[in-house]
Amino acid sequence: MDITLSQLESLRQVAKQRSFTKAARALRITQPAVSQQLAALQRSLEIRLMEPQRGRPQLTQAGLFVAARAERIGQQIDAFVREVHEYARGERGELHVAATLTIGSYVLPGALRAFCANHPGVTPNVEIVNTSAVVARVLAGETGIGLVEGGVDETGVDVRRFGGDRLVLIVPASGHPLSDATSITAQALAAYAFVSREAGSGTRDHGYEALLRRGVTPPIAIELPNGEAIVCAVEAGWGVAILSELAVERALAMGSVRALPIDDLALDRDFRIVTAHDRALPPVANAFLATLER
Repeated sequence: MDITLSQLESLRQVAKQRSFTKAARALRITQPAVSQQLAALQRSLEIRLMEPQRGRPQLTQAGLFVAARAERIGQQIDAFVREVHEYARGERGELHVAATLTIGSYVLPGALRAFCANHPGVTPNVEIVNTSAVVARVLAGETGIGLVEGGVDETGVDVRRFGGDRLVLIVPASGHPLSDATSITAQALAAYAFVSREAGSGTRDHGYEALLRRGVTPPIAIELPNGEAIVCAVEAGWGVAILSELAVERALAMGSVRALPIDDLALDRDFRIVTAHDRALPPVANAFLATLER
């Protein structure tokens, strides 16, 4: 059985237009060509689809039956073509993003909400892991877009800036030697225990590398997996911590911790987009990045 989409579309138009002449005009072919398409379809289905009435071909009951099914197929094809075009414009598809904790918690939700409001056909798929894991997933092809804080040294990826934040030193609001301090030097921090993210975290890498460049090796009392847990540990008196100002905004407003300026240390950092150097991004990913970089 050799049935073509052209044959089904010819039948669909004849039924819709109720005229072979109008169907031919809608299809931009000749009327004999329409008749030939239906004759070929009739032979393939081994059923009579048209018969002459008053010297003009008309669809039979069988022809109308088949035309109704051809209409459903045509609508599915129309939807298929429309969705493919939407996909090509970045308006449809799955958006895979791997982000570090700070970006994933405080930047990405708003950015994704705004993007998806304008692209309702997009389904976001977000994974939150530390910087080294983000880069590993990009290199492995498990995600198209990685969003990290700080620098990336791995080969095989393209890295570009899209924003940034500032790290701050937080101390307990009371009961700690630094609770009443107005500022501190980097060198003086060597005397105080730190609450820290795990190795591989962008926040830890950026903050502690800045201290190491000053000759300070921060003594780590405890490692915790996220900023909220670290804030709680600082509140409980475990020590001090360096975190994104985005992660401590609420705790500072509540007064449960204090931000203590470090006189001789700048802790501004960039956010970066990480993509695989040798792998093209799908249209939806490019559309999201264009929004993110505005």
